[in-house]
Amino acid sequence: MLARPVGGVLADKVGPKPVVIVALAGVAVLAWVVNLQPDGDVPAGITFVAMAAALGLGTGGVFAWVGVLAPQGKVGSISGVVSAAGGLGGYFPPLIMGATYDAAAHSYAIGLLLLVVTALGALAFTIFAMQGRTKAKVAAA
Repeated sequence: MLARPVGGVLADKVGPKPVVIVALAGVAVLAWVVNLQPDGDVPAGITFVAMAAALGLGTGGVFAWVGVLAPQGKVGSISGVVSAAGGLGGYFPPLIMGATYDAAAHSYAIGLLLLVVTALGALAFTIFAMQGRTKAKVAAA
């Protein structure tokens, strides 16, 4: 939650696309690290907190992007749709993690690998499909 405003400020300074790219890459790497099951509660906890920070940075970047790309007069409704998608993003992952938990191995490997794949897919989409779509078109006065 604390990283969201930081992501927004960074997006204002360097642009939303680089912030979102770094955040998604960070989530993919950190989910992979957690999947490797670091020894001890502190390393695993730090990794999860870092992943939460990366997700927060990405959220700030996405909302900055909405402000840049949304047509005037539609920012509120588009932000509402993006917020709803984010709410679903907070609802389904715990269900998936629970459904894919391997009790015999005490492992969330499948769920974490699905998170890695999802983050990498979103990263590829951000890099390749969002080219030329990072700046609002300013109407000539």
